[in-house]
Amino acid sequence: MPKFDTSSETSDETTTEISIEASTEQLEGQALVPYTNMNKPITNRNKAKLPKNKNEVLIFFEKQKWPVLEGEKFFNHYNGIGWKIGGKIEITNWHSTAENWMLKYKEIETAKAVSQKRDNLKTSKTKNYGQPL
Repeated sequence: MPKFDTSSETSDETTTEISIEASTEQLEGQALVPYTNMNKPITNRNKAKLPKNKNEVLIFFEKQKWPVLEGEKFFNHYNGIGWKIGGKIEITNWHSTAENWMLKYKEIETAKAVSQKRDNLKTSKTKNYGQPL
């Protein structure tokens, strides 16, 4: 801890002594961390792997044996929202996003099939219109 003298006289000798003591204390008690700007994007890591054009997406969907129409829907959807998920997170690998699109499509189709079988109003198909309410 640096010593502070109450006398009005200051000498260069005590000033250097205080700064040497303070600097050795800092070295012993505190780890020195270099300053890095966290707001600056790192271009190599943050480089998004986006499709070059619509044909690349369509070829990928054909290889996965999916309809071309679904590939066009995928491309138009994500191209329209700027290749972001939820409007905030940039897509880093569009192949995995396309595979998730395919999985969601299967889930939606099975949910549609189940909901079409269900009758939420619980009405009967045979009605007697001659009977009063």
